[in-house]
Amino acid sequence: VSDSSQVLIAGAGLKMSSLARPATFTIDPRGTEVGDCRIQVTSPSGAKVQVHVTGEFPKLVNAEFQPTEVGPHSITVSIDGEPATGSPFTCNIYDVTRVHVTGLDNTKVNRPVTFTVDASQAGEGTLELVVTTAKASVRAEVAAKSRGLYDVTFTPHEAIPHFVNITFNEEDVVGSPFKCDVRELEPREVRNIHRKESQMVTAKGDGLKKVVTGNMAAFTVDTKGLDGDLDIRVTGPDGGQIPARIVRMKNGLHRAEYKPEKVGPYNITILHHGSPIATSPFTVEASDPRRVVVEASSECYAGKECGLRVDAAEAGRGALSVGVRAAGQDVKHSIRDLGAGIYQVLFYPKAPVPHKVDVRYNGVPIRSTAFEVPVRNPATGHAVTATGLGLHQARVNKPTAFVIETLNQQSKEFDVLITGPREWAVPVKCYQQKDGNLLAEYTPQAPGSFRIEVLCSGNHVRGSPFQCTAYDASKVVTEKSKTTVAVGDTCKVKLDTSAAGAADIEAHVISPSGAVEPVEINVGQDGVKVLEWEPQDPGQYKITVLYGGEEVPGSPLTVDVGESGLASVSGPGLTRGSVDIPQHFVVDGRGLLGEPQLWVDGPDSVARVNTKKLEEGVFQVTYVPHEVGIFDVRIQWNNREVAGSPFHPKIIDPSRVRLIGGWSDLQDSNGHLQIIPRQETRLAFDVSEAGPGRMKAYLVQDANESKEIDCTVEQVGNRGRVSFIPPSAGSYKLNLFYNDMALPESPVSAYAAPSAGSDHTRVTLKGHGLTSARCGDNAEFVIDGSNAGPGSPDVTISGTKADINVDVKNEGGGIWRAMYTPRLPGAYLLNVMWSDRQVRGCPLKIEVEGAADASRVVCSGDGLRHGMVGQDIKSFIDTRRAGPGELTARCVGPNKMAVCELYDHRDGTFTLNIRPQEAGRHQLTMQYENEHVPGSPFLIKVAGAPDPSKVKVYGPGIEHGVLASYQSRFICDTRGAGAGQLTVRIRGPKGAFRVEMQRESQKDRTILCKYDPTEPGDYRVEVKWSGEHVPGSPYMVMIFDTQDELNRYMAGDYSPGGPGAASDYYGSIGYGAVSIGGAASWRGSQAQL
Repeated sequence: VSDSSQVLIAGAGLKMSSLARPATFTIDPRGTEVGDCRIQVTSPSGAKVQVHVTGEFPKLVNAEFQPTEVGPHSITVSIDGEPATGSPFTCNIYDVTRVHVTGLDNTKVNRPVTFTVDASQAGEGTLELVVTTAKASVRAEVAAKSRGLYDVTFTPHEAIPHFVNITFNEEDVVGSPFKCDVRELEPREVRNIHRKESQMVTAKGDGLKKVVTGNMAAFTVDTKGLDGDLDIRVTGPDGGQIPARIVRMKNGLHRAEYKPEKVGPYNITILHHGSPIATSPFTVEASDPRRVVVEASSECYAGKECGLRVDAAEAGRGALSVGVRAAGQDVKHSIRDLGAGIYQVLFYPKAPVPHKVDVRYNGVPIRSTAFEVPVRNPATGHAVTATGLGLHQARVNKPTAFVIETLNQQSKEFDVLITGPREWAVPVKCYQQKDGNLLAEYTPQAPGSFRIEVLCSGNHVRGSPFQCTAYDASKVVTEKSKTTVAVGDTCKVKLDTSAAGAADIEAHVISPSGAVEPVEINVGQDGVKVLEWEPQDPGQYKITVLYGGEEVPGSPLTVDVGESGLASVSGPGLTRGSVDIPQHFVVDGRGLLGEPQLWVDGPDSVARVNTKKLEEGVFQVTYVPHEVGIFDVRIQWNNREVAGSPFHPKIIDPSRVRLIGGWSDLQDSNGHLQIIPRQETRLAFDVSEAGPGRMKAYLVQDANESKEIDCTVEQVGNRGRVSFIPPSAGSYKLNLFYNDMALPESPVSAYAAPSAGSDHTRVTLKGHGLTSARCGDNAEFVIDGSNAGPGSPDVTISGTKADINVDVKNEGGGIWRAMYTPRLPGAYLLNVMWSDRQVRGCPLKIEVEGAADASRVVCSGDGLRHGMVGQDIKSFIDTRRAGPGELTARCVGPNKMAVCELYDHRDGTFTLNIRPQEAGRHQLTMQYENEHVPGSPFLIKVAGAPDPSKVKVYGPGIEHGVLASYQSRFICDTRGAGAGQLTVRIRGPKGAFRVEMQRESQKDRTILCKYDPTEPGDYRVEVKWSGEHVPGSPYMVMIFDTQDELNRYMAGDYSPGGPGAASDYYGSIGYGAVSIGGAASWRGSQAQL
């Protein structure tokens, strides 16, 4: 019995062989008895190839075959009917004589040579190519055009013979080495090459666009590795040369700098080898934003248009941009170019608070801080009102105030109700001031919108209710795209303010030289704000981000900027980590040769570093720290430090944060931390062995895990203290972190047991139904007894005419909802009892108003019927007979919404201003208490703005003629000219004509005009559309007594006035004081379209 698996078959002929010689291999039985051995070789075409075998078993046997085709040959070997190990084998047959080289010609120095190597018919194999001289090898670039077809390019730099050595499967190609003779270039050819090379050089940077006088302007020049002198020439506005400096950076780029001192155009010429580069010379406008002057036209009042005058005449050429914000909100504005560098900025303040105006020239702020324009309250001193920033914007957890101007009314007549997010009532304190006014103070506890109602004798004061936005800078989340960037790369920082409320956001960057520059913040399509900035110099930068004037968490942000062309690094392992846990970061050196060199050193140890190649040029680095402390992570690439190296990650051990006294003494039998409702709990921790870091904590209630309850954290030296107050009884979870890493025991389960007994003083009331209601409408308020212990409410509302039934519903958790529907207007008293004890603050006075009647609202004015684009459409609304209610207006055009502004005259009447954005039919919906007023919806025809250039005038009445047969009619075609007023005025002999205008219908846009002259003379016809001359107007018309006079006039030697008339007057488009046949007179007519 034979064992074919023991037979060894080997030899080069089993893998690859040349067509020029036999392919050989051996069969070694290695002691195995072989009865029958069969060998079969099949060519790529399927033909059988004869095999010659020498020797006999059990000795070594040699086999060979002579291939006749190029390509893979299949070799099948069977031993006693069974396939041998590895069978069938595949042998690639190649033919080196079928490798052809074409296009290799003699050349000149520095002139690239390209030739083709065709090995497509030579079979599978390895093609190697080397270009050499008698001195050294020359770099060659090989580009694959298709399978087996290559273009080879090399550039000789010396006038000596070059040899191209080509092998295929380590065999010389026929003709190799190929000789290429190289000779020197002529001077003319050298100059031509230099010019071409100069066209390859590129330049970019802000210093080639718009620059600011007095500041260093810079740009980079990329010579693409070409040798040659680089020269920068800067010519100023007066023709003088400006000094420029060129510095070669480590990455091969050149940095050019110059300092413009004067406003005006600068000419920058960049020369390489003495020839201008592509797109050179550059023309750069230098401006001086510091010379822009801004001044207010007059005092600004809320509800009225406010104007600023901006003078940029001395600042040079540029573009003006303006942003206006108030109380964290953008304010609409417009910019009018008045010419000569003067602009007018108009905005419409709605709130009497300071408005910040950010003016930029060529994108550069004209001053370090925005202008603050005070906006006054027009009601001050004339009506009872409230004023102050606290009515519009506030900081979370910071006391905020506003002033109520009482006009000497008693303070007891005033009430202030503040409702926060989720209808939470906010406590308010009022203080009497020396001037008789009231100072109201409150503290918002969460970001969001607050409704502030200021009432005098039960009625809203002017402007009430107010909408205030509270913001919390600590809720702003920052996210950097990279911790390190290269010079010229864009550094992006995302700013998520969705949970922080609305406020002004600003940022500035401090460069390594100490210069402070503002950074622009853009808003993405998803609403996320993005800070974008492009560093121009290497070094460490710090970015400070302010939200409402307060620094956001993580500010200032540190960004390390390295020279372009260096590797970049990123990952959490560069900033922090935990003991005995692998830390990671990535080194990105794509496009660079070499690999990174890394060292990670701890305070008393050296960490082992593992490097894994993710892709070409990108490496993942892992290290495991075994001690706490600040580590040094050094990263080099080609013996050069990357930007930011060395890094200093803080390594900690959260398990070594120890509660002083232990957890067991503070926990119940179920392992829950025992806490008391509405009482402060304090926990002290020892962090001496945990490493460098800070503690953080927050508390969540199991019933509402989405709402975090802030904890106070104090850390001094090696001691940390966490304190918190559970708002009510129930189960909680305490989350503890050290350097943003969770402690092993976190979250800690806690339980606040309910207190025994009932406390009516802890019952709170909130909701609009506590102060006012309307007949026929449901009103409600909330009774919160969650902190008062066991009990239930008893609610009564009594009035002089009737009592109101109140429906009280248990919402669970000690929360009750009270609902009632009044039927008669008047004053009522609300009383709430809790377990037979009166709730604090009761009884409360409720004012019930009568129901509103939309059918009694009266609307009037032309603005309800027609209007024009670019002009305000005004109408008047009278609600005095309709009862108290809310008036709303909405106007929709064919494609766009029109801007609607309601001005409240504070006496039940309103003025409605509509600003249409487009021409066409508009629908105006007017509602009072959600009911349409009579006539609503109104259809308004809005015409386009008047365009005199579209008016056409034609007919015999504007041409010269003879009086007896003169036809004075002419047509004015106003189709396509928009809405406007057509005015026709004619000047001629006094009493000699009469102007008439007529059209067939009101919708007809074509007007027939005639003036029936009765005396000869010169007539001046003026046609105006909305006060502007139409094309061709005024028309000068000459009317004569006879045809002969007309012919003589047309020939240039006669005028209607006869001999002696000033010939230079007739035929001109102007007119003088000369009268023809009596006193000259003007007559005219007009048509409104």
